[in-house]
Amino acid sequence: MNAILPLLYAPFVLFLLNYYDVKIVSGIIFGISIVWLLMLENKQNTSVLFPILSVLFSIFSFFSEVFLFLKAIPLLVSIYFSFFILYSYFQKKSMILLFAEKFSKNTLDEKEKEYIHQSTLFWFLVSLMNVLIHLTFYLEKNVDFWLYYSSIGWYFLFIFAGLLQFLHRHYIFLRREY
Repeated sequence: MNAILPLLYAPFVLFLLNYYDVKIVSGIIFGISIVWLLMLENKQNTSVLFPILSVLFSIFSFFSEVFLFLKAIPLLVSIYFSFFILYSYFQKKSMILLFAEKFSKNTLDEKEKEYIHQSTLFWFLVSLMNVLIHLTFYLEKNVDFWLYYSSIGWYFLFIFAGLLQFLHRHYIFLRREY
């Protein structure tokens, strides 16, 4: 559910805005976010970020009657994600390394762990690029760009970056190290 709802957020908000005013849409987003937050099993991790932001910004949007608060949520999640990646790098507990260890079929040696930890900076730059693109579409008057990028566009950025990371690892790092 945590992967699907953020993907559907932008199209859902714009769909609702075609039929209802900002106050009603804010109320609907508030209600869905509260239910989502209550359904989360582990409220100690970062999975609460999106529903909590949705609750807060739906309240802001309700009282101000401004759509920009609802439009800001994907941007804010991207900013948080970027800082989280950078923070994990400086704490020497790279989020990318934890992810790699979890899904790797083989045990990673120390050189590979260091390579993955250093690649966290690459992922921070990709994430920062994502924030800049989100910010551009947030400020853009045409909501279609925001809709497409906030729902599926950013996935393409990260898939492309993942492909670059894979090629670098396979053709440069592994050939140099082994």
